[in-house]
Amino acid sequence: MLSARDNLISLASDLFKDANGFRPRGIFNWEAMSIADLEDLVDCLGHELEAIIVAEREWQAEEDRMWREDVALGIVAPTPDVELEQWEVWEARAESAGFAA
Repeated sequence: MLSARDNLISLASDLFKDANGFRPRGIFNWEAMSIADLEDLVDCLGHELEAIIVAEREWQAEEDRMWREDVALGIVAPTPDVELEQWEVWEARAESAGFAA
C-alpha cells in the first residue's frame, strides 16, 4: 500500500502526463518536496488539465460547426446521420457571399 506522499507523487505524475503527453521524469525533485508542495503541484496540474480539456472541447465544437457549414454549402458530403436545419444552409450561404454573421 502506498503512502500519502507516494499517492500524491503518482497523482502528480499522472496529471502531468495527461496535460503534457509524457511523464515528468527528471523535471521534479520529488524527495525535496514537502506534502504541502506536492498538494500544491497536484492542484496546479489539475487546473492546467482542466483548462486543456475546456480548450479541446471548444476546439471540437468549432470544428463541428465548420464541418456543418461545409455540409450546408455542399463542399463536404453529409454523413447519413446529419440533418441540417434550413437556417444553417441559409447562414452558410450568406457567410460565403460575404455577409458576416
